[in-house]
Amino acid sequence: MHNNTSQSKKMKVLVLSHISDLLGGAERSMLDVFDYWNKHYNVEPEFIMREPIKSLAPALDQRGWKYHTLRYTFWSDSRPPTHSQDILENAVHNARAIQAIEDIIVKSKPDVVMTNSIVCPWAALAAQYQRVPHVWFVREYGDLDHGRIFEIGRKETWQDVGNLSDLVVTISQSLAEHAKQYIDAEKVTVLYNPFPVDEIRSKASAKIQTPYTSETSLKAIILGNLAPTKGQLEAIQAVTELNRRGHEAELCIVGQVGEKEYMQKIDEAVQQTDLQGKIHKVGFKTNPLAYVQLADVGIMASKKEGFGRSTFEYLVLGKPVVGANSGATPEMVIDGKTGYIFEPGNVGSLANALEHYAKDKSLARKHGQNAAEHAEHMMQGSQNIEALFKKVQAIANQKQTTTALPIHFTHRWLEYIELARASQSSSLRKLIKVRLRQKAKPAYNRLRSLKTRMFGK
Repeated sequence: MHNNTSQSKKMKVLVLSHISDLLGGAERSMLDVFDYWNKHYNVEPEFIMREPIKSLAPALDQRGWKYHTLRYTFWSDSRPPTHSQDILENAVHNARAIQAIEDIIVKSKPDVVMTNSIVCPWAALAAQYQRVPHVWFVREYGDLDHGRIFEIGRKETWQDVGNLSDLVVTISQSLAEHAKQYIDAEKVTVLYNPFPVDEIRSKASAKIQTPYTSETSLKAIILGNLAPTKGQLEAIQAVTELNRRGHEAELCIVGQVGEKEYMQKIDEAVQQTDLQGKIHKVGFKTNPLAYVQLADVGIMASKKEGFGRSTFEYLVLGKPVVGANSGATPEMVIDGKTGYIFEPGNVGSLANALEHYAKDKSLARKHGQNAAEHAEHMMQGSQNIEALFKKVQAIANQKQTTTALPIHFTHRWLEYIELARASQSSSLRKLIKVRLRQKAKPAYNRLRSLKTRMFGK
């Protein structure tokens, strides 16, 4: 039973989002959590997000939630800076951000501070300095799924996540097991995100022009930003293989365009197999669910998915899922009942799984019905949003964090001294070169002018 909002004590929560956009699942899932808590409990959220302001800000404005924008970077990045000057500049921004967050904590007096995503620790550090309880929502592996490089190493980063938190919330059991390699198991809990099932189905009912060209083909779809780790290339190759086997199959690819090299590989894969009429790249869509509604089967080909928002959306909409046997996907897809599992990166295995539905469309419908029922069951289990609220409420009632453990990242601050020295030396060398060029330029011009007068051009 939900707490009565008028009777329960208000819980103030300060949340850091690593970005200010709504392109990724992490930010949308964060809103799902607070939409639910705001509706059913007496929770007052306040947000911190990274400059520049993007689409997350209007979403918060619409809900009437307060937010702050700060300048900060990450402690894990796909392309971390290598020059000492860049590293130092980032360190300055992040140190200022920590101080600013401390000021916000002092003024707002939150009962608990939260960090959304493993990407940056600045709110967690500020919370520890101010001795306020901290909860970390971990929504990804970081390196294994998104190819991010941990500045201080995987083990040390995950240990810091645990040492800086009173509770670590992962979005799947598989991600929880990964976290428990480095974090006290008693601190780790699982939350299956409180997806707005009715809203998903409502959005899917929107009328759009179908990208598919045949009424009789097997219509597959793959959602997600276009990147090698998401498996769009393997999906294209698998659909190509199905057509070679004599099955009519099409693929719709929905997602933001990726890096040039990967896009060239995708274009080459389509052109080399003469499947221009079977592969439909529709780009980024604000409502991809309408495209899912038109498909027979959803593909989740990510190499390592922490949960897979798209996987859950496929299930809700009654679409069987052909998913890679990695990350949380096998947790969500019941092989032979709500879809099929294939070996990640194995085009033949993916094609074999899809072929079940190419041979028998009624099987896709049957598995789709099972998928919708399974999605409903996931929202009602012990790993739901209500169970999590009770744990967070208990932590907030402590008033003060119980963590007082060593933080690996603090050693990084000591390295900045040497980086500053190197940066200063580099800057000095650059300055000398500039000054020498400035002094040499007049002499060079005089010699050139003399040469012209004596010998002509």
